[in-house]
Amino acid sequence: MKGIKLTIVLVILLNSMGLYAESTNQCTKYWSETAVKVTVLEDTECPDIWEDGFNKENKKVAKEIGFNLKDNNWTSTGICNHVLYKNTDYYIYWAEMKHNKTDLIMIFNPNNSFAYSRAIDRTKLKKEGFKVEDSVDVNLSCAKSGNDHNIVSALNGYLFQETSIQNIFKYRVYDRFKP
Repeated sequence: MKGIKLTIVLVILLNSMGLYAESTNQCTKYWSETAVKVTVLEDTECPDIWEDGFNKENKKVAKEIGFNLKDNNWTSTGICNHVLYKNTDYYIYWAEMKHNKTDLIMIFNPNNSFAYSRAIDRTKLKKEGFKVEDSVDVNLSCAKSGNDHNIVSALNGYLFQETSIQNIFKYRVYDRFKP
């Protein structure tokens, strides 16, 4: 009986590891998609991800990545960046967890959403932590909802055009802003 239980646990563990590797591989493919030039419009107020007014599909994408939306460690400005690509409006929402700096970068419109999440790889940090100028490795997650083929390219275009993020697999403090 113990042998059967051990086998079941091993199968579940190996399948979970495969799903994570597949997810990371898919995120790499998304990051490799063409970064298109977007028109940046005026920022707009938007509800925070933990609020009732935030789109249910967007919440589902965040949950798919592994976020608990009832966690009290969320922080965000309540402002979305507004961009236009091929006559389609997109909104980019940023949030992070206060306690560990894991971030969420989500682009959405009414019927589609896509998000990257970067969790700092604590195993690769120096004992003294990291400084503002340091670039640290992250464990990348991503999720997508809807069938908008341009959504990832629009987000990648915004990130390259308007932020200091050049590699989604690295995290720097304040990298969501241009230097």
